[in-house]
Amino acid sequence: MSVHRVGLVALHTSPLAPPGSADAGGMNVYVVALAEALARRGLDVELLTRSSSPDDPQTGYTPNGIPVQFLRAGPQAAVAKDDLARHMFAFRDALRARPVFDLLHSHYWLSGAAALTVAEEQGIPHVQSLHTVAFLKNQNLAAGDHPEPQERLWAEQRLIGDSQLSIASTEAERDAIVTGYGATPSSVLVIPPGVDVKRFHPRRTGAEAVESGPGRPVILTLGRIQPLKGQDLAIRAIAGIDQDRRPKLVIAGAPTPGETKYLKSLHALVAELGVADDVEFVGTQSRERTAEWMRSAALVLLPSHSETFGLVALEAAASATPVIASRASGMQESVSDGVSGILLDSREPLEWASAIDAVLSRPETLARLSAGALAFGARHSWESTADTTLDAYRAAVGITENQ
Repeated sequence: MSVHRVGLVALHTSPLAPPGSADAGGMNVYVVALAEALARRGLDVELLTRSSSPDDPQTGYTPNGIPVQFLRAGPQAAVAKDDLARHMFAFRDALRARPVFDLLHSHYWLSGAAALTVAEEQGIPHVQSLHTVAFLKNQNLAAGDHPEPQERLWAEQRLIGDSQLSIASTEAERDAIVTGYGATPSSVLVIPPGVDVKRFHPRRTGAEAVESGPGRPVILTLGRIQPLKGQDLAIRAIAGIDQDRRPKLVIAGAPTPGETKYLKSLHALVAELGVADDVEFVGTQSRERTAEWMRSAALVLLPSHSETFGLVALEAAASATPVIASRASGMQESVSDGVSGILLDSREPLEWASAIDAVLSRPETLARLSAGALAFGARHSWESTADTTLDAYRAAVGITENQ
């Protein structure tokens, strides 16, 4: 059995949705980039997602022409991620009705819960990428955030155990899968994501700058607005820097469904700390605008409580923009400490404020980290990710044939 026709399943979020909106994030970037890179290797690739709007086409296309099939499963309306499990069987039935693939590769646990049964029925390999591991997330909860339910933990354990192979983005993710779900280490392959260096690159002309006021550095935090991402820590850190040296904080992204309360709390915090002139909320950004922010920012902050990888850190590195991040799970591999940025063990706002101020007040330090970030980003490519993933697909076929 060869691998030619491959289905990449992303049930809970459309691959065409802009990252930072609703449930769209780094996974959306990942599946589109991987699909397009696999297609350049001659594979017939389709992306499969749930239709969540009457305006969704039956078939859409990525910027480079990869088909995205919008399958009817449940209401053609936005559904909170916590409620999507009730529509998994309808999605499974719609997927079952599609022409048979040589291999299904599921992204996130909801996708796998629907697709694994189809793969088993059709006698084809199933490869699982969790992207976020419930076991790991529950170990790093933000204050007030709710833990992932036991049903998800059980589902992820079954997916890891019954899929031919699983793909993790980092050693930290792999360790969590092995420790939390009892996986055999050899069944979990670590394949780091890439970065689009044509889009994310250092500033080339002044026209690409994002206006922020003369002489005032901008620091950027980018991602869905939810407690896990820790935007409140970024706001408190900015407030801890002396006003005459305080950079402007730009918060890009929109709240995950159900997290508008957290967004309101961030605005209240800005008012409470008296930093309304120092913090700007810009909402969801296009990929092109995101790239402009990246190369115009002096620093990118990643104050997340947990990240499976932290793709934003790679995009910042490719833009020659250093990152200051929590030393949490996958960010230990997406940020090279002291080279492409700084990893902090503490979540104490004044320690973050001190780290930000120390870099911005020392031009030689900022220049060294910028050069290190650019070199670090250049080591990651979607072409390499696709080559290694294709090898994994071929291994999964071999496992299936020998079962």
